[in-house]
Amino acid sequence: MGITGSDSPPRLARGLVFAVAAALLSVHLIKAVGRIPSDPAAGLTIIAACLAILALEFQPLSWRRVVAQLACGFVAVVPAGASVGLLAVPVGSVFLQGLWPLVLPVLGATAWVHAVRTDSARDTVDMCATVLLGGMVLYAVTTLAAFAARVHETRLTLAAAAVTTERLRIAEGLDADLSSGLTRIRDLAAKGDPDVLDGLLADARATLAATRATAADLRSLSLAPESASARALLQSAGIGADVVTGHTEPLGPAGTVLATVLREAVTAVVRVGDARHCQIVTGEAAGQVTLRVVSDGVRTAALGTDVLDGLAERVRASGGRLAAGLEADGRFAVEASVPATPSAAEPVDTPELRRASVLYYVLLAAFCVRTLLYVPAALIAPALLVLAVLCTLQVVYSVRDEKRHSEAALVLFAALTFAPMHAFGQNWIASLGLLTGSLLVALPLPLAVPVVAAALGVGGLLAAADGTSALLAMLNALVTCLIVYGMLRLARLVRELQQANDGLARAAVVGERLRAARDLHDLLGHGLAAILLKAELARRLRSTDPARCLAEIRDVERLAAQGESELRALTGGSRELSFGDELASASAVLAAADVVVEVDGDELSLPPDAGAVLGVVLREAVTNVLRHSTARHARIAVTMTESAVRLEVENDGVAADVGSAGSPGSGVGGLTLRLAEYGGTLTAGPDDGWYLLHAELPR
Repeated sequence: MGITGSDSPPRLARGLVFAVAAALLSVHLIKAVGRIPSDPAAGLTIIAACLAILALEFQPLSWRRVVAQLACGFVAVVPAGASVGLLAVPVGSVFLQGLWPLVLPVLGATAWVHAVRTDSARDTVDMCATVLLGGMVLYAVTTLAAFAARVHETRLTLAAAAVTTERLRIAEGLDADLSSGLTRIRDLAAKGDPDVLDGLLADARATLAATRATAADLRSLSLAPESASARALLQSAGIGADVVTGHTEPLGPAGTVLATVLREAVTAVVRVGDARHCQIVTGEAAGQVTLRVVSDGVRTAALGTDVLDGLAERVRASGGRLAAGLEADGRFAVEASVPATPSAAEPVDTPELRRASVLYYVLLAAFCVRTLLYVPAALIAPALLVLAVLCTLQVVYSVRDEKRHSEAALVLFAALTFAPMHAFGQNWIASLGLLTGSLLVALPLPLAVPVVAAALGVGGLLAAADGTSALLAMLNALVTCLIVYGMLRLARLVRELQQANDGLARAAVVGERLRAARDLHDLLGHGLAAILLKAELARRLRSTDPARCLAEIRDVERLAAQGESELRALTGGSRELSFGDELASASAVLAAADVVVEVDGDELSLPPDAGAVLGVVLREAVTNVLRHSTARHARIAVTMTESAVRLEVENDGVAADVGSAGSPGSGVGGLTLRLAEYGGTLTAGPDDGWYLLHAELPR
């Protein structure tokens, strides 16, 4: 089961909590229905109490809810005669609310009521354990579900934080490498002295080279731009192109080497010109990232391994290898393999997951104890051995999700579940719940449901052969099944969400680096190229046209100052960052976070002062959108009249956004004061099912 849709993980988590609570009450509901013909008042009372307890699960947790559930439970247990096991759900609420002083009195009352009904101390202990464990299970799944929701809600904020961190890191590097070069160029040009042109040209060349190298380094984190360029180049030459991506980004240094190999290999295919189809495939295995470029060109193949001799040394210097030659099918292949960037350490489980794992181990231990209560004394030793094997299989293949030999493990689990069912006593039916819960987790749902139904049916038949109610045996096993599935699935859901968060943050970082690389090339690179041309022209005019030479030097000073401003904008400097740049960055981050973005008015050229202020507003508004997991769509609209400039940012996460304007000290409240300083206004709040932030500045 994958993660689909922005709100499906929280829905799945809430659904699993409700399923576990319903499962804990289901046996009592079925028994109550069976009592209606003989004792309708008691049967209906128990049904009403169970439904009330279940309905209260949808209410916010509070001490009133706990008291109400306990009251309903004891009404069903004491006057109506329901099993005390019905109190498991109210006890779970006691745990969740942290009302620990109530635990012992509730368990004491449970033991007293059951002891009055039976002379068996073993049955009393078993029933008290059932109530306690049921409450612990409900506590565990509810806590995990809440944690899953929190992890899901923070995914976009984490991505935004990753972008901010990466932007600061990029800014630090650009300021160190490029800002000083532009400053030297501007200072030299400001002297208006033709004698400085040689030094100015040297600085301009060095800064342009550093800009290009920095852009290449920023692009190296991802092969995507080079792959897209390669596809476009091949298609423009009439060559069919297939790109199959099998690596995980970001690549780091490996990306630089492989991008060069890809560019040269595709250039060779296009230059020779007789290929009709080219395939580009990347992969990652055993610490190596591989790139294969395979084409069907006859003359390209005739070039043999000499076509890329110049790259082989560079690939070897990076610790990799490069090979080029004919495939068995006659196609020409270029294959490069370089070491992958060392992956981060395996993620460590959070405290919430560790607590859930401990509770699950407690559940397994309790299963063993409850089973042994009813095992004949002569069979205690073999029962212990079988239980040890079952618990080991559970931990290795269900909790730790080991893949090797998992099919054989399930077969062994099934054999050890069904074979001793007649011999090991009435509580052995719980092992069927462990088996079916594991099947639900391990198998795809379309296959798991019929397999689980068949296993429960077999278990019911075996129980009926022993004189036990087949329906109640199946229900008991189903309850355990849903508990096992709920806990294991929620734990896996949390891990999936954490991995998805990491992937989203990586994608956002890649996007930010590519944006910076593009802006370096398009803005700063072009500006430095213009500086070089004008400085060269000024040097040629130095002796023949001094006035024109000085004019070109002044242009160089202007271009250098403009380059400094663009560099500050590129690195996120708030005063010089243009609104257009902020709008592009906001759209990219929202799109990377799977928020559908509609932009109106992006072609407008705002006044610089208004653009700088509204850029800050837009950044804060987008940050608010990213903080709320329910937002799926957003609209950014800019309008300009003769008297005002307006910015509107809407998103459909209205339930989460309500009240986010907060006090004047909060984010949006602070923006209200900021706009007021410039004579502007800001409003924020629900609007026709959406959340709308409206900012207006006078022109």
